[in-house]
Amino acid sequence: MTTTRLLLALPFLFGLADAGSARAQTTTPPAPASSVPTLETVTVSGVQPGPGLWKVTRGEHTLLILGSLSPLPQNMTWKSDDIDDALAHSSELILPPKVEIKPNVGFFGKLALLPSLIGVRNAPDGATLKDTVPPDVYARWLTVKTRYIGDDRSVERYRPIFAVVELYKNAVKKTGLGKAGVITRTVVAIATKYNVKQTPVQYTLMVDDPRKAVKEFKRSTLDDLSCFTLSVDNIDAQLADMTRRGNAWATGDIAALRDDRTAKQRAACLDAVTDGGVAQRIGLTDIPKAVRNAWLAVVDTAMAHDTQAVAIVPIEDLLGDDGYLAALKAKGYKVEAPDDGD
Repeated sequence: MTTTRLLLALPFLFGLADAGSARAQTTTPPAPASSVPTLETVTVSGVQPGPGLWKVTRGEHTLLILGSLSPLPQNMTWKSDDIDDALAHSSELILPPKVEIKPNVGFFGKLALLPSLIGVRNAPDGATLKDTVPPDVYARWLTVKTRYIGDDRSVERYRPIFAVVELYKNAVKKTGLGKAGVITRTVVAIATKYNVKQTPVQYTLMVDDPRKAVKEFKRSTLDDLSCFTLSVDNIDAQLADMTRRGNAWATGDIAALRDDRTAKQRAACLDAVTDGGVAQRIGLTDIPKAVRNAWLAVVDTAMAHDTQAVAIVPIEDLLGDDGYLAALKAKGYKVEAPDDGD
């Protein structure tokens, strides 16, 4: 997604492509990017402290939570002393929640599925982006495509939402951001050093008829124009926001991490792939709640017998009114933020 919002949907599309038609978006497209002034944001570098740890307690039991983020500044080195000390005195590490979407078929059924996946990223009936999106939006697309992708013509045959993914993959590389997964790898290495038990949190969604779902997806027309338009018009502002959030994580600025300006765009893109058709039929829209419940169940078990445990959760899932911290408070846990003493 990994996260349980947009990043839940995209691996699903890349893997099985079991998404159906979404309802039409009613979001009003923003002003073109050329009319929105943005300031270049410089990524921080050198040794940085990170955001600190959230402290969750009930009685004599403590859970310390690290909120992870990706992408992060490429030239930043995380000073992981706090998490090192926490794991040195903990008996369990709860790993980041994972989602797996699998075809409910055997080995030969999976082999038979492979031909159906060919061309699943491409628009139906050989259409191109020029055929799919309004002329004014396409003109703006060509501008940002030239800047971040170059003259790769294969992306022109992608469905709009896959073109957006390709655009952002290339753009992020050019902003000084990267280090995907480095935080989790570092924490796992520390836990291994101290022989701390590592507990996975995984939710698996089984798809009973993946071949039918793939064929339905190929025939469908995703209402992803809102996602495409928002992404094209706001890419410079979004990249600046990613950089600000990466810097905020690195420097431990919790207030800035709570300010999530990308929520509107993520919602539009998520709706484009999960709001209808086969996606609803197989239960894709239920995944965020199911994953959160699975994580809460693991936490309850850990807090029942561990004096101290540590968990890693993507920061976008941790914060907010419907985030994991809010759910812990609703269950009666006491939650303290790293900046509560400031």
